[in-house]
Amino acid sequence: MVRTERSKVMVNGIWKNLPLHLQGNRVTVNAQGDALVLQTDFKLSIFYLRSGAIQVIVPSQYSNRICGMCGNFNHETEDDFKIPDGYLVQDTHVLGQSMCGEPTLLSVCTDAEEQKYASEVYCGILTSRQGLFSTCSSVLNADSFFRSCMFDMCTTHGDPAALCNAIEAFSATCDKVGISVLAWRNTTFCPVACGPHSHYNSCTSGCPKTCSSQDATGSCGICEERCECDDGFMLSGGACVLAEDCGCWANGQHYLIRETFMEGECEQQCQCLGNGKIQCSPTSCKTDEVCMVKDGVLGCFPSSPVTCSAYGDPHYITFDGKAYSFWGTCNYTIAKTCGATDTQFTITARNEGQNNSATSSLNSVALDMEGLHIVIGKNKQVYANGGQVRLPAKFGSSVSVFQSGPYAQVNTNFGLRLLFGNARLFVQVDERYRGVLCGLCGTYSGSQFDDFLTPEGNTVANPHEFARSWKTNDSDWTCSNGSPDPPECHPDLEDDAYTKCSELFEDAFKECHWFVPPQIYVSSCVSDYCISKGDKAQLCTSLEDYVSACEIAEVFLPDWRNHTLCFADPLPTEDPTPTPSAASCPWSCDFDQDECDWEQLIQDSFDWTRWSGSTPSNFTGPAGDHTTGSGYYMYIEGDSVFYGDSARIMSPVCHTTGKQCLSFWFHMYGMANAMLLNLYIFENNRASKIWSRTNNQGNSWYQGQVEIKPQHPFQIIIEGIRGSNPRSDVSIDDVSIMHGACDHLSAEDLDLTTLAPHPSTPNLNDPHPNCSMNCDFESDICSWTQMVTDVFDWTRHKGSTPTSMTGPSSDHTTGSGFYMYIEGDSAVHGDTARLLSAECADPQPQCLQVWYHMYGSSWTMGLSVYLLQYGNVAKEVWRMREDQGNMWHLARVDLRPDVKFQVIFEGRRGSSARSDVAIDDVSLHRGACSDLPNQVAPPSVPLPPAATMPQPAPIQTAEIPNTSASCGISCDFDRDICAWTQLATDVFDWTRHRGSTPTSMSGPSSDHTTGSGFYMYIEGDSAVHGDTARLLSAECADPQPQCLQFWYHMYGSSWTMGLSVYLLQYGNVAKEVWRMREDQGNMWHLARVDLRPDVKFQVIFEGRRGSSARSDVAIDDVSLHRGACSEITFSDTYGNSDSIRENNMMKSNEEVAKKESWKARDDKITARQRRSLLFRERSRA
Repeated sequence: MVRTERSKVMVNGIWKNLPLHLQGNRVTVNAQGDALVLQTDFKLSIFYLRSGAIQVIVPSQYSNRICGMCGNFNHETEDDFKIPDGYLVQDTHVLGQSMCGEPTLLSVCTDAEEQKYASEVYCGILTSRQGLFSTCSSVLNADSFFRSCMFDMCTTHGDPAALCNAIEAFSATCDKVGISVLAWRNTTFCPVACGPHSHYNSCTSGCPKTCSSQDATGSCGICEERCECDDGFMLSGGACVLAEDCGCWANGQHYLIRETFMEGECEQQCQCLGNGKIQCSPTSCKTDEVCMVKDGVLGCFPSSPVTCSAYGDPHYITFDGKAYSFWGTCNYTIAKTCGATDTQFTITARNEGQNNSATSSLNSVALDMEGLHIVIGKNKQVYANGGQVRLPAKFGSSVSVFQSGPYAQVNTNFGLRLLFGNARLFVQVDERYRGVLCGLCGTYSGSQFDDFLTPEGNTVANPHEFARSWKTNDSDWTCSNGSPDPPECHPDLEDDAYTKCSELFEDAFKECHWFVPPQIYVSSCVSDYCISKGDKAQLCTSLEDYVSACEIAEVFLPDWRNHTLCFADPLPTEDPTPTPSAASCPWSCDFDQDECDWEQLIQDSFDWTRWSGSTPSNFTGPAGDHTTGSGYYMYIEGDSVFYGDSARIMSPVCHTTGKQCLSFWFHMYGMANAMLLNLYIFENNRASKIWSRTNNQGNSWYQGQVEIKPQHPFQIIIEGIRGSNPRSDVSIDDVSIMHGACDHLSAEDLDLTTLAPHPSTPNLNDPHPNCSMNCDFESDICSWTQMVTDVFDWTRHKGSTPTSMTGPSSDHTTGSGFYMYIEGDSAVHGDTARLLSAECADPQPQCLQVWYHMYGSSWTMGLSVYLLQYGNVAKEVWRMREDQGNMWHLARVDLRPDVKFQVIFEGRRGSSARSDVAIDDVSLHRGACSDLPNQVAPPSVPLPPAATMPQPAPIQTAEIPNTSASCGISCDFDRDICAWTQLATDVFDWTRHRGSTPTSMSGPSSDHTTGSGFYMYIEGDSAVHGDTARLLSAECADPQPQCLQFWYHMYGSSWTMGLSVYLLQYGNVAKEVWRMREDQGNMWHLARVDLRPDVKFQVIFEGRRGSSARSDVAIDDVSLHRGACSEITFSDTYGNSDSIRENNMMKSNEEVAKKESWKARDDKITARQRRSLLFRERSRA
């Protein structure tokens, strides 16, 4: 971590962007305010502030086990100055010298740069005998400040902020010792950016006016450099406000006037009324929410469950993922609340011996809570308070028990769920129980180090000692704690077990490897296979243990037996005799009696609700069911969840194949935007969307029909998504499936079920004579190969990708063929997949052409192209980031190789699973891209109604003329802001500015027009996350097609910063016609937007502040031209040549020059290491 670098850290010598997750989230690094924060799963935390201060927090188990500058943590301060050789010293300098190690950072300064930065124009100003600091440097030794300045300047390659920070630190030190320093700042050199209603004063005295004593800055000296409030304003929480807008302080936290916040355990919601007055009212979190601090804010947030499992002989996996085995046959505490929670519970399980051997398995499970005692036997019979009950059963409003496939399932409204059946137990809890549990399932503390916590509060290392400590008093159950050692296994049998159990690494189970790593289950399978003396039935049971864990994670492997030793006779695949008048699957349902074995999926945000009559929310939902008007239906309640949350239910398996008609009735009535109803067919472990509707459809029931043609057993998933406000109630009723074609399909249904193929892509030139990169992926991946130095692989696929709301619905070539894509659901944030071309021995200018698809809501997803030369030097030559709309785009990339070369496509997984990036129709052509004929994207596949957001059109390579419209919209901002005005309905304003913006590592360094003029930008430091600033054009009375052109700059590490363009008509109707999000690199980009107004119109530029102050978004050289952008030639109004190509999103020259080298593995490994490596590689494959 480098003090002056807030957006990235160096890992093993390589810079990595933040936020960063390493080793499966065991190590995370984030920027929080002015600090970099590193945290580990074993509770080590490091806070590194920009000022250079470091705070290290270690857990108690490291007491007397550490050494270094922070001491040995033995609770005795006398021996903290112990040096590595064991001697105790008194001199801190000696201590520091003994701990001094070699710097880990690479040398990043050239000789020329060092000479430059050492001059008096830069760091040399601190030590100059004639400079501004000569008086102070003659008294204070400035050498350490000079060295720090040089280091920071070299590390940041001359970032002006690094120089300013160094000078500011020395100036402050001079002030502290009473040496006055002349004013060294000015408007262009290290200017101080003051907030709204304030100004910079290099020599101000006295205390500033404040709203309260808690707002005092502590700076009340004579002639101090600081920002001070304008006349009539005073300080409130660090900002200058009018007296009537003073905020409030509560528990050391400042709140703005009218700002709301939670108190205590979220039992009170409070609002700042201004001038220190706070009003609070009682509240509570909803049943599926947890009171917690998230992103520094206390509030009610959706819960995320974790799972503990017990299975087999038996084997246990704790909430925090620690695996162990225990062969006791007593009654043991599986999990219980051991801290303060609203609901106390205890889960116990009886183990029973097996066949007079030393082994055991689960016999029954019991749940105790608040006077309710539920027991589930291995035959799935359920008893409550001593009496047998029939399922489904409810106990008050908090607990329900029902049959769910092979399990008896207990659901609660206090964040606990358990499933038991076939000697397998799964216990799920949500985040409200973090750190307050104990038992065989561990502590759920986020660390495995304290999982073996005994009832006495001791942490032990031995699993047998730990497990037997949780034995309960059960006089009705004869038992023993079993052997502390596993049964011995003959080496030959163990090798056979490993071979057979390693089937879990094969393709039959590959779909689940990411969600449930198979290594633990291979180990338990080997153990159980050995104990059973090689019994095939036991082997299949062990493999099924893994399949069951996958199903809990919502990954289904219906055909796994057909690819293993557990192969059974397959079900008949012939179509049964068509019976159009009868349902051909057992799950047709009107929901009047129950849910007909449809199951709520576990890993979604909330559940569907079976309901009768009107829904609780006003102005949304149906008044009654569809069947009779007085029966039941299923619906999602928009009032209980958040925007974008989803609920999914899945049908039982249907074994019929061939053409069938899925019919259902749906109701979508409400004022929310973006509420959704989606239907998927789940076949061969792939979910494909087959139907979708979005937004308000009116207060009526409508019939939906979809024709499907499954070739294998399948299930149907119905997904409801909550819209922008609580009026999002989506309902379904009367679901059925019939053999044969549907009676009628609406035009919208046809759009979703019958996709028109793309026209084929015409060849630009003859195939390249010396290289074999051209590929449409229809037959295979041609000569391209998957790289082994990445994290996961590209996938060859046809049709829609499995993850909803991301990826293409078909390939680019024909609409029914194959393409390559990365599956965002199979990786974590920042993971990369790389595809390597064959070698091309033609080192002359080349044009690489590729069609790419980047659609999804995940930020930081991306696609990069690298030119690989000299065997291992890869240079990034093109990149694209973020959502580019649900369509295929053409990219052309100029390659200028010096020697024979290869090309790498690198796909990057973004912040969520909606990160599917795809490529198709790759080709290489000799010559520059500008020499190739123009090509326009073919018509895109019709989008479902959900995709209503207009997307920016790809920038064409054709040159277009300058045909100005008769409107006063054109402006270069060099003299003023022309006819543009600041909107009063936004949160803050655009700023006219020249030179670099005040915030470091964000914004442009100069304008686009001349390099020395003005531009407009939003200052991220003057707003909070999500705030918007809007700039309104003059009215244009020319209602015909127009082309809006402007240059924009979006550089910074903040996510969700953005720029949008709106077309305003009819006085108050604004439609978004273009948008861009996230960092686009430190350069100006050209955008052209087609406008098609119906009446006189105006244009709005909206800038959005992202998650941090590094959100400076800028625009310049705005112009409007009559006609469509693609139809007119353009000669830049401001004298700049138009050289924009499809690859205009390339990094700046400095960034492009960065080289990445992938080194081959060291082949000098032992046999044991090779087996371990094979184990890991096969689990990843």
